[in-house]
Amino acid sequence: MLSGVFVLDLSRAVAGPLCTMLLGDLGARVVKIEEAGGDEARSWGPPFYGEDSTYFLGLNRNKESAILDLKNAEDLALVRRMAARADIVVENFRPGVAARLGLGYDELRAARPGLIYGSVSGFGQDGPDRDRPGYDLILQAASGLMHTSGGKMSFPVADVLASLFLQQGLLAAMVRRGISGEGAYVDVSLLDSLLAAMSPLTASALMAGIDPKPAGAAHASIVPYQVFACREGQVSLGVTNERIWGRFCGAVGRADWLADARYGTNILRNENRRELLAELEPLFLTRTAMEWEGVLRAAEVPCAAVRTVAEALALPGVRSLWTLDDGLPVFGNPVRISGQESPLGPVPKRGEHTELLRMEFAG
Repeated sequence: MLSGVFVLDLSRAVAGPLCTMLLGDLGARVVKIEEAGGDEARSWGPPFYGEDSTYFLGLNRNKESAILDLKNAEDLALVRRMAARADIVVENFRPGVAARLGLGYDELRAARPGLIYGSVSGFGQDGPDRDRPGYDLILQAASGLMHTSGGKMSFPVADVLASLFLQQGLLAAMVRRGISGEGAYVDVSLLDSLLAAMSPLTASALMAGIDPKPAGAAHASIVPYQVFACREGQVSLGVTNERIWGRFCGAVGRADWLADARYGTNILRNENRRELLAELEPLFLTRTAMEWEGVLRAAEVPCAAVRTVAEALALPGVRSLWTLDDGLPVFGNPVRISGQESPLGPVPKRGEHTELLRMEFAG
């Protein structure tokens, strides 16, 4: 799909590397530039697989790695020569740093007018907060996500969402370039990405003037739509319309709720949330989570027992487990495109392609 597309990856940590890895999954050639110590995520362990953290390995397949010093004139010139042949450049320096190094969009497009350049930062490239550090934890707190969810997400959700929005922007710019020949600058922030993904919550604040309250695992607008403790384990339940509500009442042996004026519609169930939960909570304690999953699935009620990650990977519906040629098991790109085989290549060792790239891009 992206065969022949050359991506120069100047990013590190999560948001940039995930984006470029996904482009590599679509067939692009990705060259990753690392500092002498390597991408800091290589040391984000345990656990480790060989000399690198599994954290890093999950974000950097399908790439070549070169160790270069961007403060060294010779190495910087080499990177600029790479950029002059690149289709896409991705960076996640603090705003202004790439330009000071001579690797900003304006500097690079002078030699490559059709260049598509992607920047990802915590708070955007302009504005009073542009220089604030943009780590995922900080953005989960600043965006309101941590407040409404009742705690930190267990994965870097701000980084992941920003990488997906960045990839979308880069691919859209590629389409436009194919039509007009124009390059583009794509600017994505973690803050905007989280707020955009939180659209039901941001819409509540913007349109109705209602600031969403902490909801934990419950949904602020749909009842019941949350996790319940069971005799053993927990089960999630999603009753999103009246047809499902009817099937749910039948499955749990409470057909009387269908005639209960307090629960006749989702609006009424929301108004009487406390009373309904007071009846549901002891009900779920009568069986295990797996037993409830069996009962509710048989009635076509959306549900799932709360599983560990390892248990989830064993589910029969999982389709993207792969083993790379070097034996590394990975979870591949979930996007399936007809006629496109995802070319999953190995994760590069630190700087293993440095000398080959020096020769390829020699002045």
